[in-house]
Amino acid sequence: NKDKTKILTKNMLKEQKKELEEILGIQTTNKVKYLGIYITSRCGTLKEDNYSKLKQQIATDLLKWENLQLSLIGRISTIKMNVLPKILYLFQTIPIRLNKKFFDELNKIVSRFIWQGRKARIKLKSLQDARIRGGFALPDWELYYQAT
Repeated sequence: NKDKTKILTKNMLKEQKKELEEILGIQTTNKVKYLGIYITSRCGTLKEDNYSKLKQQIATDLLKWENLQLSLIGRISTIKMNVLPKILYLFQTIPIRLNKKFFDELNKIVSRFIWQGRKARIKLKSLQDARIRGGFALPDWELYYQAT
């Protein structure tokens, strides 16, 4: 079905893309969504198209859920069930280098949800510590990233 088919080109000029479209009758595009991941013709835009969009989606989801009457453990469980699988999927499928700023912003979004916009009463590292050591087992994004 040529109407649904698109070609992802790499290292082609606009004239060459146009010529290819005319010959084959198939559209060319800059990015293709496959299994929930945007595959782009430029490696430099992978982070922007996937990780930044996921971070925005997580922020909007947590903002919607902010008014739910959940305990601290309930909010941490919500993060584990809804946010962690999405991030792990990207970590495993797109192995690109992420800077510390990304993880800091993600921690800020999660912390804002956990504490409902108020000042934190427990340090983030204590929340991320294992339950055996007295923590709440909140996911540490950097450790998950390094492990994958």
